[in-house]
Amino acid sequence: MRRRLSLRLSTYLILFIPALITWGCEDVVDIDLDQGETLLVVDGNVYDNEGPYTVRLNLTAPYFANAPLPAAEGAKVTITDNEGTSDRLTETDPGVYVTDSLQGVPGRTYTLTVDYAGETYTAVSLLRAAPQIDSVYYTFEEEQAFQDAGYFLYYYGPELPGQGDHYRLKVYRNGEQLTDPDDLIFFPDRLVNGNYLFDLQINSDPFEEQDEFSLDLLSITESHYFYLLELQEQTNNGGLFSDPPANIRTNVVNTNPDGPAAVGWFTAAGINSIEGSIEGNEGVVYP
Repeated sequence: MRRRLSLRLSTYLILFIPALITWGCEDVVDIDLDQGETLLVVDGNVYDNEGPYTVRLNLTAPYFANAPLPAAEGAKVTITDNEGTSDRLTETDPGVYVTDSLQGVPGRTYTLTVDYAGETYTAVSLLRAAPQIDSVYYTFEEEQAFQDAGYFLYYYGPELPGQGDHYRLKVYRNGEQLTDPDDLIFFPDRLVNGNYLFDLQINSDPFEEQDEFSLDLLSITESHYFYLLELQEQTNNGGLFSDPPANIRTNVVNTNPDGPAAVGWFTAAGINSIEGSIEGNEGVVYP
């Protein structure tokens, strides 16, 4: 018994002493990583509502930078449609540019032009009409596997006839847009062409009673749909068998092919909206 105890104690000492020496000799090593090229980031839109419309310009930052993206200030930003209407945007905050009188019209093509740091960037997007929203139905649901108890919302409405339409839903809770990966809702009309959409769940996390909600239905282009698809794939790309990260497409192009590229997306889209509040165990909200 004494021999076994002695052997066990010796084993602990053999394991502990190297660990102690390693801990006491720990060094901090700074690795100089390549920060990469600084690129222009574009996030802009034109809708067929009253406006005004906003274009946000930022610059990319190092991967480990623990700060918001720096604003791209002092740019010259214009939006022009194929009918010759043009609007020079005003910088209202650093990197935030707002239209003055431009009005989005379904069927027109809109071109964004950004002059920044000696480079000229353009992006083109067709504004497609959006279908009307019929209603949003909400109901209280008990806790289930992988789902907490609370209120869930469901979309109802027609889909436009003719194939080739693509849609995105933006959901807001008490004035704040839901931005988790599961809240990125977009789809083509391949399976619902010209039919009525119903029971389309639009929130992944439950709402509470008295919560206010709003919903935007956007009619987007096919290229925008694939941009969102790539964005979703990269956001959910993780785990042991994940694919190598890949660049996401953009519709923003530098007119100088030898100049720095840009990232982001300029959107022209038809839009219809609905808002309401949750009162009682279930209910229906109409526009």
